[in-house]
Amino acid sequence: MSAQNLVIEDQEYFRELKARKTFPLHLHWDGSVPVESLFSLTERRGKMIFLPDNDLNGERIRYDSFTQRLISTPEKLREFQYGLLTRYKMGDVFGIPISFMQTKEDLEEMAKALCRYLKTQNSPYTEVRFAPQYHLKKGLSLDQVMGYSLDGFIEGEEQTGVKTKLIICIARDEAPEIGEAVVKAALQFAERGVVGIDLACYEPGNPPEKHLSAFQLTFDTPLKRTVHAGEMGSEEENLRDTYVALTELQADGISHSRHLYQRYYQNKDLIEMMVHRGVRLESNPLSNYQFFIQNLEELHLDELVETELLVTVNPDDPAMWKHGDLVDSLYFLGKLYGDDLVRKVTANSVRAAWGLSEREKSGYLAEMVIN
Repeated sequence: MSAQNLVIEDQEYFRELKARKTFPLHLHWDGSVPVESLFSLTERRGKMIFLPDNDLNGERIRYDSFTQRLISTPEKLREFQYGLLTRYKMGDVFGIPISFMQTKEDLEEMAKALCRYLKTQNSPYTEVRFAPQYHLKKGLSLDQVMGYSLDGFIEGEEQTGVKTKLIICIARDEAPEIGEAVVKAALQFAERGVVGIDLACYEPGNPPEKHLSAFQLTFDTPLKRTVHAGEMGSEEENLRDTYVALTELQADGISHSRHLYQRYYQNKDLIEMMVHRGVRLESNPLSNYQFFIQNLEELHLDELVETELLVTVNPDDPAMWKHGDLVDSLYFLGKLYGDDLVRKVTANSVRAAWGLSEREKSGYLAEMVIN
């Protein structure tokens, strides 16, 4: 499947998929709030937003006027976000939503906005992740950021019926002591809405073991552990990082791992390790397609689903590219491999969820069988 093929043509099947419940487990908060909601917040706060000074390569961008640089409409904001890593740097693109997540009021508002979006996606349960260390610019503490965020999602659930649990991210390019501070704060909210931690952001030069000390703080605690591993590197690097995440960081979830279908790292069977420990794979096919693969077949998800591996499919950052919604990913996989695969990965998301009770899981799975 090439880029030219990523067109939703079978509207009947697409409508059928949209009518089904979805359960995204890998969703970055700052990359998921719809541009309309984000732009509306900028207007209510009376704050103008602008295109960046420099492009992706660090070259100065020449603007003919103030108006040309001003992000004056939701459409212009969407165009800017769609330029992620093709025209603009990651920090510049994500910097806008993050700048509106710096106060109690804004965190609560952005949480409710995400819940409203998830309701439109027919997602009754979601695990939302974010890096609280990026939200301290106006004086909040890590504890306050997490607490206010949870308050916002609780209110969002009351308004929309969407149940969310938080996964707290460590930015892997930060110093290890920062990761430890983030985890210590997250542990205070274990079983109060925070279900796990994650190691995220720029992989090259930042191997998983760099933050081993932070992950060790969660051993023998209620918090689960997931790791972005195998997204950005070569095949050898990706398999190596997946192995380290599983063995040293004792990951309960692996995000991306584009080359996992190769199965082995230095004669160690990674899939068998994951199956034996019930480790979920958080695949993000449309995200990988944007930046790292030429076609969806490169992930070999059909082969992985045929093993006993808990393969889940997720949207990653749905506001940041075309076809970002989870249903779009499921559509393209369904047209590629058949609807049975779509049903399996959706059921896997329920089974692999960290914040659903066994009774809730049974209810959702029974509903899937009926439908």
